[in-house]
Amino acid sequence: MLLHVLAGPPGAGKTATLRALGEAVTIINEPARRVLAQQRGVGGTGTGDQDRAQFVALMLDMAKADYDSASGLTVFDRGLPDLLAFCAHYGLPPDPVRQAMSVRNYARDVFWFPPWQEIYIQDKERRLDFAGAKAFGELIHTAYCGAGYSLIPVPFVSPQARADFILDRIGA
Repeated sequence: MLLHVLAGPPGAGKTATLRALGEAVTIINEPARRVLAQQRGVGGTGTGDQDRAQFVALMLDMAKADYDSASGLTVFDRGLPDLLAFCAHYGLPPDPVRQAMSVRNYARDVFWFPPWQEIYIQDKERRLDFAGAKAFGELIHTAYCGAGYSLIPVPFVSPQARADFILDRIGA
């Protein structure tokens, strides 16, 4: 399978690693930040602090489009199972996400970025404190394991070393 996923709690270093991977493979940025930027740009309410159901629906639409347009060796910053964690976190029904997952699969080995307090920072979009991010990460971990994926822990090293670790395992 040529479609790989980086998963883990917010602020664990996925995005920095994804940037380092972008020199070797096609990368897809996480839907949450793209949806938030789009919604804030147009004054929309599809955000986690306004209309959670719309936020998840917009992320789902974007994640499906990302998956459907991917070709060749591609690495995603978050995959469809992440949206199960959002559903659990917000108390939303997971059925639309499960339906999308039933016809879209990634490589069974998912690269897991464990919580890493030393690099964790909050910003205008990442509002959870570290404990909240870690708890959300547990929902993500449960979602991937429940969907049958194997989580490969990514070591606590520099973004480039993490990218090299991943590239070595995907044969790029």
